[in-house]
Amino acid sequence: MKERQSLSVPGNLPAETSERIIRLRIDCQAPPDPDRHGAIFGLQDNSTTANWVLHLGKRKPNGDLIFECEARVRPNARTGEPNFLGDFVHGTPEKRFLYLSWRPKDWHPGQPESPCPRWQRRMKVHLSTITWKWIEEATRSGGVLEAMVEGTGKDGGPNCASVKLLGDGWTVGRK
Repeated sequence: MKERQSLSVPGNLPAETSERIIRLRIDCQAPPDPDRHGAIFGLQDNSTTANWVLHLGKRKPNGDLIFECEARVRPNARTGEPNFLGDFVHGTPEKRFLYLSWRPKDWHPGQPESPCPRWQRRMKVHLSTITWKWIEEATRSGGVLEAMVEGTGKDGGPNCASVKLLGDGWTVGRK
């Protein structure tokens, strides 16, 4: 039987006891206006998957939407890489992400799909490029980890599937 190794993370805390709370911010640039299309657009809450609860973002004067949430992060027991956990985090420990989701305003769980399925879309905003260095910097400075994504897809509707992070990807920003 192999002896279990204790992974070290910043601050020299053993992996089994090291957990941090980090704030995540997504700036969704130029999304279609959900109100004009009878839709709701928001950060999908994983704790209520059966109900598909969406938390609305804050609209900036230019129409971009800002979404924020908290996540817990601790070392992946196998790799030592950041493993994000919490109400808004989806995916496997190696491929965690946040969902920005679109759905018709009048749709409710258990109903048949909308006749306009292009408004039932989800963007996957991957967290795998976030490093311990950035987590430590954001934690130490009281900041947030933020990323920008394009809100409109090539067809003019909401962007969907795994989306590319714009600019420098995840960066440390101010609260």
